[in-house]
Amino acid sequence: MFLITGATGKVGREAVDQLLALGHPVRALSRDPQEANLPEAVEVVAGSPAAPDSLAVAFAGVTAALVVLSGDVGGEAANVAAAARAAGTSKIVLLSSGGIEHPLPHGIADEHRAAEVAIEESGVPWTFLRPGPFHANTSWWIRTVRESSSVRCWIGNNPGAPIDEYDIASVAVVALTEEGHTGKAYLLTGPETVSSEEQARILGEVLGRELEFSVAPAEEVVDVFTGITGDRPAAETNVAALHSPEVPWAKPTSTVRDLTGREPRPYRAWAVENAALFD
Repeated sequence: MFLITGATGKVGREAVDQLLALGHPVRALSRDPQEANLPEAVEVVAGSPAAPDSLAVAFAGVTAALVVLSGDVGGEAANVAAAARAAGTSKIVLLSSGGIEHPLPHGIADEHRAAEVAIEESGVPWTFLRPGPFHANTSWWIRTVRESSSVRCWIGNNPGAPIDEYDIASVAVVALTEEGHTGKAYLLTGPETVSSEEQARILGEVLGRELEFSVAPAEEVVDVFTGITGDRPAAETNVAALHSPEVPWAKPTSTVRDLTGREPRPYRAWAVENAALFD
């Protein structure tokens, strides 16, 4: 039995579908099973990594788990680690963050490293997936593309190699179902180096119209993030890291190809598949 937390999110849902396609039994942890909208073959269990009492049932009989967290990821990881250890689960694959490998200190890295440490200290065999930015992050542009054929970018315009959530899920499935990945931390990227402006150009070509592109000043983005979290110091370090040219995902890695045997998807493929979101 394979357990997926965050099964209704971008990576979790892809992992569910890929595991089912391979013939594996899948259990999903959901805060609201009635609204999960998962395939009938999936066993859906009510609960959350933030609710420790729900995890004993979720982990009962589970061979391996893909752990996708939100909110207090360090605390949630500790809850999951304790439940997995108690249940005798043989493997945890944690969706972490490529930000951990960033040379600049920042809150995103601190949060995800705390989650990794909690898993490490549990004694349950682990694999960490550290993706850079997702292709799906450009969904942030939906409103302005619809309203004014424009893109306002919050993360600067430095080149990087963003990754498709399908490819992250594919690596997760390999790590869950195959041997040889215990104790490994994989930095995951897409196949090409592109700037945000180039992504906007590609998206415009797919949509058949030119998109006006601009980069929000770092100070503006700090204000936005502070308004969301209330933590200005963390917002400042996170924005500085995102705007830095020294991001770990600046160039493509071979990890997706090495583990799955195929090339990862380019941004254009994501744009074509998701064009209707922007109409």
